[in-house]
Amino acid sequence: MIVASLVLGILSTVFSVVSFFIFWWLGIIALILGILSIIFAAKSKNHYGFTAMNIAGLVLGIIGTVLGTIELLIIIIAVALAAAAMA
Repeated sequence: MIVASLVLGILSTVFSVVSFFIFWWLGIIALILGILSIIFAAKSKNHYGFTAMNIAGLVLGIIGTVLGTIELLIIIIAVALAAAAMA
């Protein structure tokens, strides 16, 4: 589970950064992967304690979740402003 947390945290962070520039829908995937990374890091902490890989997976999962959430909020605000401008 430690390796899964680290891999999901890395993917979450990469997807959230890429979603700002290229594909907006990667923000949703980044958010899901970040949450899964946090869950796996918390579960593996109970079995193995805090290791470097566990902490890295947790931190990257938090970063990916925060960036994914910010990106989704930007999209929601942009759509709401566009809809208001058309009305």
